[in-house]
Amino acid sequence: MYLLSKLFTYLFLPPGIFIIALIFAGIWSKRFKWFFITLGVIFYLLSIKPVANLLLEPLESITYADTNASSVLVLGGGANSSAILKAYPGAFKREFYGFYLAKEKGLPLVFSGGGTKRIKEANSAKSDFALMQKLSNSKLKIYYEDKSLNTKQNAQYSAKLFTKLKLTKNIYLVTSAYHMRRAIIYFKKAGFIISPKAVDYRVDKEYNFYDYLPNMNSLKNSYLAIHEYIGILVAKIIL
Repeated sequence: MYLLSKLFTYLFLPPGIFIIALIFAGIWSKRFKWFFITLGVIFYLLSIKPVANLLLEPLESITYADTNASSVLVLGGGANSSAILKAYPGAFKREFYGFYLAKEKGLPLVFSGGGTKRIKEANSAKSDFALMQKLSNSKLKIYYEDKSLNTKQNAQYSAKLFTKLKLTKNIYLVTSAYHMRRAIIYFKKAGFIISPKAVDYRVDKEYNFYDYLPNMNSLKNSYLAIHEYIGILVAKIIL
């Protein structure tokens, strides 16, 4: 019964149901047979864990020597202003680890994130950090950059804030592991010396039978990886 329920979940809920529909469309179609089948196969591959890991691993395998940075900079990653803990799960990992790192090393913390929503990421982050301050009984110096809409602007507006605050541009950069390579490109361009502190790792190499069935988590991870590769390409072309 358990196996049947799992198979139903993987095969008859998205993305599985759409993959099956594409394959059947290919079988029934005369004119676009191989187009539908090829699309279904690609969709299937992007929706399984081994392929998602294959795409993510080059992004997450970055290593840099640890340096004595003078501040911690956390990049925003989306927030829900109506929630108690405002940041999305991956973004909250950035906030939490950035706060921990700043507290352990006695450094100022800078949060960078504006976003396109009515309530800015920085304003939502203030609520999360206020709770952390209260729970840890600490009084970290936390500064906020709330104008940026993307990673490039994170770097540009953060550089201006550092100049205004007279902070040295030698930072522990905290962001999701899959996003770190692109972030480093922009922050180096903006004049920062960087010691990467990645969180939110998504590569998991423990496999079982179900990891070869299509699922939304693997499809999302594939999407994130492809998005980063395009972003890195654009960043290098612009530079």
